[in-house]
Amino acid sequence: METLLKLYGPIHESLHVLALWLIGRRAVTWTNRYVDIPADLTTGQYVFVAGLPAMVFWGVAVVGLVWMVSGGGLVEIGGGMLLVLVGGLGGWGTVGDLQLIWERLQRE
Repeated sequence: METLLKLYGPIHESLHVLALWLIGRRAVTWTNRYVDIPADLTTGQYVFVAGLPAMVFWGVAVVGLVWMVSGGGLVEIGGGMLLVLVGGLGGWGTVGDLQLIWERLQRE
């Protein structure tokens, strides 16, 4: 688990920081394991910032699945399997973010 955190943590948290930058905001604090986002984000901004890593990682997994299923050779199938593995592992790391998004939407 520690290895996965070292591999995916900086990428995952950097995607949150990128999302904040794209909406013109900055992270309050951030490390390789956590980004403290501003509390005054609108619901739409919060969903975007918290959900960007999920969109990226699960998107990679879906592209890999499509590539794997539609691939005509071993290179396409192997590359697709690699993308499914990489994207899927990163995607499972976003389940907590998705839960926080769900909780915020339920409060609204």
